[in-house]
Amino acid sequence: MMDIRSFDENDPMLDEMLKLNCAVFTGFDYTSVDLEQFRSTLHKHMTYPGFVGVKAMNGDAELIGFAYGYESRPEQFYRGKLEDQLSAEQTKFWLSDCFEFVELAVAASARNRGVGSKLHDALLGQALNTTSVLTTNVDNTPAIRLYKKKGWEVIGYDAPVLSDDNLQLIMAKKCR
Repeated sequence: MMDIRSFDENDPMLDEMLKLNCAVFTGFDYTSVDLEQFRSTLHKHMTYPGFVGVKAMNGDAELIGFAYGYESRPEQFYRGKLEDQLSAEQTKFWLSDCFEFVELAVAASARNRGVGSKLHDALLGQALNTTSVLTTNVDNTPAIRLYKKKGWEVIGYDAPVLSDDNLQLIMAKKCR
């Protein structure tokens, strides 16, 4: 059994979400600096317009995954990085009324059981925008497979969104 619920800045499981994020994206040898960096990022993102967060818990009320995003606005840092990688036509079409699908993290023990799929659907089900964009590492095959299965298309290949050492796929989806 799995329970999907919304979360906000007052959620009692925020520390568990921070630890899960670090374990998934940094590895189990993450440091307190990694943890505090993500805490700062998540708290900043929670202040953005249109923030939506969802979490998944197993039958024992243990956190097994979460996802979040927010409305994409021209003054935001990552939005500017995306615009640098897209054509003017792509920017107008995909980013004009856009939800940035920022994070999807699933505990290793809960993978391949539909958790990511359910979090994806719950998150986009609450977003009010006409399109959504995300980035993922070019070699993140499981994520790319999930997103393509959910109807996402690649609109940017080998994009150095944040740095030349970390190439990303930019993916987009029509939501409404």
